[in-house]
Amino acid sequence: MRVDTAYLRMGADFSVSAGAIARRGVDEFASAALTTGMFGDFEEAEQFHRALSEMQSKHTKSMQGHHSALTTLAEKAVTAAKVFTEQDEQCASAVESAQRGFIA
Repeated sequence: MRVDTAYLRMGADFSVSAGAIARRGVDEFASAALTTGMFGDFEEAEQFHRALSEMQSKHTKSMQGHHSALTTLAEKAVTAAKVFTEQDEQCASAVESAQRGFIA
């Protein structure tokens, strides 16, 4: 099996970047003020305000989930790259040690 750890790390970097974008989106979206009465003072405007507020809350939670998932993915990719690199180094060391035994 061939594993390109540089690609794992690059993917982790992309995930971190995407997670940061999602986090900024959460912060911006959650801080957007939807004041009561901003669409007018009649029943339909209030219904629209409630619906918009619910959607804002749902989208904020969704983006928080994306941030969390992307951060977790990045952490796992970095860990995998580290494990593969360490395993490769251990195997290379074992092969070199075995070669020395045959050459001596």
